[in-house]
Amino acid sequence: MRTGCSLLLLLAGLVALTPTVAHHSPAMLYDLSREISVSGVVTEYQLGNPHMRIYLDVDNDGTTEKWLAEGGSRTQLLRAGWTGDEVVPGDKVTVRGHPSRDGSKLVHMEYLTLPDGTERFTEDLRTDEFDDRRRRPER
Repeated sequence: MRTGCSLLLLLAGLVALTPTVAHHSPAMLYDLSREISVSGVVTEYQLGNPHMRIYLDVDNDGTTEKWLAEGGSRTQLLRAGWTGDEVVPGDKVTVRGHPSRDGSKLVHMEYLTLPDGTERFTEDLRTDEFDDRRRRPER
């Protein structure tokens, strides 16, 4: 009986922690202290969960590099007016954001410049959006 109760409590605790473990900070994968721009040709675009993704072919002095740009969540982007039709394979775009910590061809995209020159915010929240609500003064 005791073992069954202990097992039940353990399982309940693990289930309660699942959302916490599933969500992650971009700081785990990306160097948020640096910003890069990458221009290339779209090979695939997904306005999906958990994040928007744009796959790019980037020309680096005659060599094609495969890049992945990852943006915000589908739900937040749909609320901000994204439709999923913003880019199509073959479009030349520029992404601006944070490079990966390990040097791989991965960027945490904050802005996307569309083929017509329009720049769109691609993340869930702007870092300065809540400055007026801070409880502690900035140092």
